[in-house]
Amino acid sequence: MLTLKNITPIINNRMVRWWIVGIAFMAINIVLLDWFKGTLSWSLPWATVASAEICTITRYVINDCWVFGNPHPTWKRCGEYHIANASSFFVWCFIIIALGEKLQVDHRIAALLATVVSVCLSMATNFLWIWRRTPQSKSVGNPREKLQATSEK
Repeated sequence: MLTLKNITPIINNRMVRWWIVGIAFMAINIVLLDWFKGTLSWSLPWATVASAEICTITRYVINDCWVFGNPHPTWKRCGEYHIANASSFFVWCFIIIALGEKLQVDHRIAALLATVVSVCLSMATNFLWIWRRTPQSKSVGNPREKLQATSEK
């Protein structure tokens, strides 16, 4: 039986939270795009850029604070996040065009493969670059742990 006690360790996993945010914003982006295009009658290019940028900035703040636990978002990480998103988008487009146009792969299959690769790139840039964990030096630590470590030698 699923209880809050059982679910909490799963939700406390950074990777799970990253996926929750990504999937939620996929839906939010579609709603925003439809609102800009349908309700406000914006052109598709402007509606796309606006919905993408709103989602990118909002997703960055949520990823920075909730997923990776930073108390204050920074402009540096926000810039890196924009670069990471742009690189994933470029790779996504490149794969679809290369597979669809050059190799005559069906565009739906090309889009699926492109999505897999771009999500993997996004995970790599998010976890290994923007929000990488830096190893703590051996001199940092609890004095009791240091004393215990030296006495065990």
